[in-house]
Amino acid sequence: MSGQMQLADAYDLVYSAAARMMWVEETRVWRLDSPGGGWPEERRAAWRELEAALSVSEAPEPQAGEPSDPVRHLISRRAAGPVDRPITFAEAVAEWTARLIEDPGPYEPRMEPYPDDYMVPGRTVVIPEGHMMVLCRPLDELVHRLAAGRPAVTIGADTAELSRLLHEAADELRAAIGKPTPTPHPVGTVDVARVFHRPSDVDDLQTRYETMSRAAWRASENLPSLKDMRDHGDFSVNPATTIAADDLQNLLAGRSGLYWRERHETIDPRVHTLLGVAWTEGRPDPRPITGTAKGFVRSVELGRKPRAPHADERRIFREKGNPEDVAISAVRAEILAELLDEYAARIHPGAQCGVVHLSAYDLTDFIAQGIGRELRETYGF
Repeated sequence: MSGQMQLADAYDLVYSAAARMMWVEETRVWRLDSPGGGWPEERRAAWRELEAALSVSEAPEPQAGEPSDPVRHLISRRAAGPVDRPITFAEAVAEWTARLIEDPGPYEPRMEPYPDDYMVPGRTVVIPEGHMMVLCRPLDELVHRLAAGRPAVTIGADTAELSRLLHEAADELRAAIGKPTPTPHPVGTVDVARVFHRPSDVDDLQTRYETMSRAAWRASENLPSLKDMRDHGDFSVNPATTIAADDLQNLLAGRSGLYWRERHETIDPRVHTLLGVAWTEGRPDPRPITGTAKGFVRSVELGRKPRAPHADERRIFREKGNPEDVAISAVRAEILAELLDEYAARIHPGAQCGVVHLSAYDLTDFIAQGIGRELRETYGF
């Protein structure tokens, strides 16, 4: 192996470990213009410096005809407009956010036949509550699949059924709105790029590596330890962030090669879900990706599916004895469908992804804390 290749591999490992430390912190306190979250200015400055060092690895703007790269683009759709090109994570977040802002909502006030808020066909989707819960579950998994810094993976399990069910669920949401389905679901391996833009694909690699490593060290050393948390109640950072910082420092100091942790060491991203393990007789039992299909199959067997509102159907109030259905706007439903399509593509058999770029941070925040939180609040679990 050449020295340049060894340097590139070292760069990617440090990038992955540093991006993971930033991602598990969840909220970007360091971006605040004024002190907040209990973070001293020195720590916030160090983290802003690290974010800048990692952002150097972001690829140039996507070009016409360029294939979608899973580490920095959505792979289930292309950018809107006349030019066929990928859509970056940042562009996707900006587009979805704009659509949410412009959303007229699912209801309109009317006086007839009774004064109330009424659901509007084409603007509203009614979903059985249990099915809504099933539809939202994949969002948390997608968040972890897109975690900034996540190492390369190739899906190796028999996930075709789940991938198909997810796509069909997305199509059912679109059908309830009256929207056409976008493209046929792939029957073979997902048609995405097999060569990824690595974090180490930067100019002047040695200098970039040294800059990133120094920034990573400063950002990781300026955090409370787990002992500080226990003894002094310093919870200004997530405990997972402190663990990730220790791993990062051990990697930089050559004491360990550990740079990424799943929620449990038995989880294999190629075949398991990423949200944790079940415990059977005191032993960890990772959940197969294929197991998620059971919830969708059960919903299909019970006849649960999204629908358009009936004529003169009034606003759903849980407290008024209508707990079985939830209503969301067509805009929200279409975004949920697009997220389900993205997850379906990323867990299709043979789907590949390299080291996920830091630009995925805002995307996962949008899914988890934005649209995902809002949709989960529609059901009572």
